[in-house]
Amino acid sequence: MDFDTLLVQMEANRPDLADSFALMRQFQKDKTENNNKVDSYDEADRLRELETLFEKQKNINKNLLQNYDQLKQNYQSLLRQLDDVAEAIGACPHCWGEEPDCNYCRGRGKPGYFQPDQAQFDIYIKPVILKLTNNKSQSLNN
Repeated sequence: MDFDTLLVQMEANRPDLADSFALMRQFQKDKTENNNKVDSYDEADRLRELETLFEKQKNINKNLLQNYDQLKQNYQSLLRQLDDVAEAIGACPHCWGEEPDCNYCRGRGKPGYFQPDQAQFDIYIKPVILKLTNNKSQSLNN
């Protein structure tokens, strides 16, 4: 099995490393082409080129990890907010009463099923009620 075939098989198993495998394939291709040429391109130059390629890939991976961490933090923040809103309206925080096989509420936890958490209610729901009440009274006065 040649090197390129091996990289293709490895990429099929680890698509998340496709960029790294592409760099390795390009390096191998350049190395083969350079071996066929008679020039002053020596092993030290090849190593420097490979180090440059790996440094670029390292920066790409670093950026990907930073993006992943940011997305994960945003996702966890949204989950916390959903839990808070579920508590504010007395809904099941796991399924909001939508899943009959929910281990927490057995699908009965629609809004109002549980006692709402007063602190969360005051944060998320009360301002909406006040706004609707104010809008309704203003439209009646006009």
